[in-house]
This record gives sequence, C-alpha cells and structure tokens, in this order.
Amino acid sequence: MNRTAALMMLTVCVLVFALTANANELQVRAPVVTVEPLTDPPMEVEHCHGQPQSDAGLADLLAWDLGLNCTTELVESATVRGYRVFYRWDDRVYSQIMSSVPGDTIPLTIRLD
Repeated sequence: MNRTAALMMLTVCVLVFALTANANELQVRAPVVTVEPLTDPPMEVEHCHGQPQSDAGLADLLAWDLGLNCTTELVESATVRGYRVFYRWDDRVYSQIMSSVPGDTIPLTIRLD
C-alpha cells in the first residue's frame, strides 16, 4: 500500500470514528498559521527631577511645580496573559484566544447541520 492510500485510509478511519462519537459533530485538527502573545497594554511612567532646594529661584520652583522637568516613558509589560492563535480552516483564517501556546494544529469541533 503506498503512502497516499495509507493516508487516505487513516483519514477515513478518523472521520468514521469522529462521526460515531457524536452524529452531529466532527472532531478535526486545523493547522496553526501564527501565534501572538497577549500582554497588558504599555504603562506611562513619569520620571521627574527632585524638588528644588528652598533657596531656588522662582523659575526653578515653577518649572518643578508644572512638571516641566519631567519625562514620560512607555513601559511594555512582560507578563503574557494569553495567546491569540490564528488557524486555517476551509480556506479562511480564524483566530481564538488560548491560555497556552498550541502545537502545529489545534482541535476543532465542527457541527454538522
């Protein structure tokens, strides 16, 4: 038996097994296209110079009070909250959020109406 025939027979066996499990559903595996980690949005962190001494000039005190000596930095979160998984099914690309990184395929349940 050549490889193509063996693969076809295995596919038929899987389909028959899946259809006997529940007549209205089919269990299949869809290929994963790409995976993107989901993190918290970036946070703004403000860095300001220390408060001027009490004998500082009025301009220095006003600049400090107005925050003119401050810089804002966007800090990316390193905490991964989940993964957006893109997969291909029926010549379309879909996505779903998963808690862990999948392998090369993900399980799908197809309802037969």
